[in-house]
Amino acid sequence: SKGFSPASVNVKTGAPVRLTFVRKTEATCATSVQIPQFKINKTLPLNKPVVVTFTPRKAGTVAFACPMNMIRGQIKVR
Repeated sequence: SKGFSPASVNVKTGAPVRLTFVRKTEATCATSVQIPQFKINKTLPLNKPVVVTFTPRKAGTVAFACPMNMIRGQIKVR
């Protein structure tokens, strides 16, 4: 209900990333997560882990959000 936690993660350039999302509440618009830069859109069923994997090729910030873009987070690639 308070958003993605943690809302920011640090990863290394060129290293495979594996993030696990678990939705813990019905009272949220974050029923899925989108990472547009990697064309990821995954539904988040209640209390079930959902794993997303990708490999960032350059340093920078990668945004992720709910479909309404109200609940957001970021992946800092270094």
